[in-house]
Amino acid sequence: MDRDARGGRGRPERAAATAMTDRITPEVVRKFETDGAVWLPGLLTRPWLDLIEAGMRRNINSPGPNSRRHYPGEPGTFYDDHCNYAAIPEFQRLLEDSPLADVMAKILQTANLWLFFEQIFVKEGGHSRRTPWHQDTPYFMADGRQIGSMWISLDPLASEETLEVVAGSHLGPLYNGTAFDPDDDTAPVFDPRKFPRLPDIEREREKWNIVSRASEPGDVLVMHPSILHGGAEIREGHRRRTLSIRMFGDDVVYVERPGAGHSPAFPGVSEALNPGDPLRHPWFPRLLPRT
Repeated sequence: MDRDARGGRGRPERAAATAMTDRITPEVVRKFETDGAVWLPGLLTRPWLDLIEAGMRRNINSPGPNSRRHYPGEPGTFYDDHCNYAAIPEFQRLLEDSPLADVMAKILQTANLWLFFEQIFVKEGGHSRRTPWHQDTPYFMADGRQIGSMWISLDPLASEETLEVVAGSHLGPLYNGTAFDPDDDTAPVFDPRKFPRLPDIEREREKWNIVSRASEPGDVLVMHPSILHGGAEIREGHRRRTLSIRMFGDDVVYVERPGAGHSPAFPGVSEALNPGDPLRHPWFPRLLPRT
């Protein structure tokens, strides 16, 4: 990507950025607020997708301390890694140069925006079971209205292979996390006295307002971390490579999760902040306003 493509002399990328943020209409903002999720088809062009792919390759070739493989022994690989932003220049450049932060800030209606953390997911190498239904917020030390994740797949996905969400579930209640137990997707990971157990959504799909859609590379799903969501299974010969970028705005505060702990842990944050303090710490670089 040359200087012009990055918004240098001539700044053609600025026009593209304006076009991207202009797509965030009041209707889009309202849908995010009421449903907890909104699809933005064709938001990213090929140069940005190539940059993400290069960053994912770097991450996979040099895993971080949080990398893990789920469900060992299954035919397909289900891999994730997170909190490697400082070691992945492609991800840094993506958030510094692309309009993704501007889009997120407009959806969240925040003047300031910080990176919470990034995470990659890879399902490939054979049939891979679905990701259990869950919410992200019970794991997080962050809480507030102005927080969201951008879910970006590098691979074309049929509606039965993509991420599914339960529209409106971000409004509550907040359930226990999943222990990723291969025999019970609702098995709690945290103290069951602190959170109600996850409902068995997969067994009772007809009772829930489940939303999913086929997607192409360049489509972006923006969702609140409190929304119930689950990743569909991947069939033999297919794969799903995903980058999830979590960002937050002005109203997000530090919270403790009694009996649960935090994931990611972010060493030092709990010692520096009290519950209810604005979530500000060197772990979380400011993305907007740009300096």
